[in-house]
Amino acid sequence: MPRQVAILHGWSDNSDSFKPLAKFLKKNGYSAVPVFLGDYISLRDDVKIDDVAKRMEEVIREKMAKPKNSRHRLDSSFDLIVHSTGGLVARRWISMHYASKPCPVKNLVMLAPANFGSALAHMGRSLLGRVFKGWKTGFETGEEMLYGLELGSPFLWDLARDDLFDTSGSSDSSAVYYAADKVRPFVIVGTHPYPELAAKLTNENGSDGTVRVSGANLNAYGRTINFSGDPKNLTQPEVTDWVKRGGETNFPLAVLPDRTHGSVTDPNEDGLSKLPELQQQLGEIILQALKTNTAAQYTKVASDWKAISMETRNFAGGSDEAQEHRDRAFKDKGTSAAYFHEYYQIFVRVEDEFGCEIPDYFLSFMPKQRRHWYSLTASFSKEGVFFHDEVLEDIHEHQRAKTNRTLYLDRFDIMRSGGFYDRIKEKAKREVHFTLTASDPGDRIAYFARGARAKRGLVQLHRREGTASRWLQRHSTHFLRIIVPRAADPGIFKLKRG
Repeated sequence: MPRQVAILHGWSDNSDSFKPLAKFLKKNGYSAVPVFLGDYISLRDDVKIDDVAKRMEEVIREKMAKPKNSRHRLDSSFDLIVHSTGGLVARRWISMHYASKPCPVKNLVMLAPANFGSALAHMGRSLLGRVFKGWKTGFETGEEMLYGLELGSPFLWDLARDDLFDTSGSSDSSAVYYAADKVRPFVIVGTHPYPELAAKLTNENGSDGTVRVSGANLNAYGRTINFSGDPKNLTQPEVTDWVKRGGETNFPLAVLPDRTHGSVTDPNEDGLSKLPELQQQLGEIILQALKTNTAAQYTKVASDWKAISMETRNFAGGSDEAQEHRDRAFKDKGTSAAYFHEYYQIFVRVEDEFGCEIPDYFLSFMPKQRRHWYSLTASFSKEGVFFHDEVLEDIHEHQRAKTNRTLYLDRFDIMRSGGFYDRIKEKAKREVHFTLTASDPGDRIAYFARGARAKRGLVQLHRREGTASRWLQRHSTHFLRIIVPRAADPGIFKLKRG
């Protein structure tokens, strides 16, 4: 018999939206077990994700304590389906309460989760957002929740370092939350934007109209670049990859070409394609995830869903074959190939060697450079101009944490024929590097060094050759912590004989 299922909605939504999904489940083997629909407040300005996660634990314990014959009793083991911001609520609930004891959730099916934020969150706090979403709540839109949901938020950074990466110095640093024998996460996300005219104003390629594929995928990567300490680190910084909790578990990701942020919640809805195999795909893979019980099954789902995602990428590009794919699936020639591009999302945080934030800094991208300050050109190369114009599609600075920037890079325009790498004639230079410069905090303190030519750091991000050694991975979010040394004027401290 299948496990009970609880369903959790996203920001500005409620459980009514998931009655069709509950109906679908009951038609597919869940008629004999309860399906629970969760509700939480998301449009009040004083409510944080942490508040909801804390209350969620209390409610779940209350439900589990009910008599065994109660219709409202929640079993000690159940599956959880979440949508959008509900993914962050669930992850915070798990990391907050289950570091040292088993979590009751077995399969965590995440539908278009905002695991690493949403590009629309800051719009929700705007006047327009308050008019459209907050008119029923005294023009409140859930300000605190939206700050956490915003790209590059401290909440997203801290949550990832709590539940995905093994950070040293913590008593529960060895806790593993997600694995084949722990909570098993599954991510399903569309890569077709909203077709409605009004919604097109907020659409961006590589997303479902609200959440980026790279921001939904739970497979994330972290790295620290340290220019401080040993003087040689100024030109050859110390690079430390963050350790993942539980090792290199590959969490299943399915990227669907015909689903938007709204339609990914309802398998009864056909989606935007008229192909039967695509119409049925969402329901089939939701059921496949819920039926998973063993490590072997979990590994198979990851493999099956990777094939689905790789098939979706065949809709990208200007080739006749790609156009044929789009025409067959969508019955018209108006579906943009760019919808299906793969992206890298990079969450950058810059701080000085004492841990203080540096809000005023500048990043400049270019092909491979020699690791000498004097070799870095003052102006953009042709390849650098192409990168900034075509590859770097967005830089978002968090509204509160000004040092936190989220970069959105189009992988397709890096790798394609005529793209960034193809424009670099010397194969040895087919790498993506960036330089970092920062405004000094004052006359007596400089960042990096006091010499004008030494006031920047050089970082390698990606390379054309050597697939296994690439740090940037398709459809993924990457956390990049950069530590910059402070160089003081010699006059700030002197020692003389008395």
